[in-house]
Amino acid sequence: MRLFGAGAAQRAEAEAYVEQAMPRLVGLAFAMTGQRADAEDLVQDTLALVITQWSRVREAENIDAYVRRTMVNRLSSVKRRKAASEVISHERVTADWSAPSAASPEGEVAARDTVLALIRQLPDRQRAVVALRYYEDLADREIAQALGCTEQAVRSAAHSALTKLRALAPQSFGEEAPR
Repeated sequence: MRLFGAGAAQRAEAEAYVEQAMPRLVGLAFAMTGQRADAEDLVQDTLALVITQWSRVREAENIDAYVRRTMVNRLSSVKRRKAASEVISHERVTADWSAPSAASPEGEVAARDTVLALIRQLPDRQRAVVALRYYEDLADREIAQALGCTEQAVRSAAHSALTKLRALAPQSFGEEAPR
């Protein structure tokens, strides 16, 4: 990574930040995208943008919050572009979600994958709120800052997301929905 036009100290500061933050950001991106390759691409795109603007980023009150918000914005932008050109196959839509027993390691992986698939069905903001709240363990105030919205909007998105996940979960795990 090279910062064009930046001094050695600023370059070292940016490189140290990237090295320290990369694993955490990939984990957050994975929670938001559900795909390892997509998560890595999202983090790389985000950090490429952040690095080119490091002189401004380093002045932010909270660099991590700035980077998280940039990542959420990049994901929304990528999804809009992808949705305009994506074609989903009949096989993908009608795939059978029968899973091994949840007690086995394979069952745990299948259950995790099913939960991630459910989370991917949420709208962007709800998915981001779920990832930031339950993966990053951020408070509503911090999530609101990252997403550029109010704390009430965060609580509302979390409530809507959990309601939708509760409705989808029994169907995905082969159970009857609660009445």
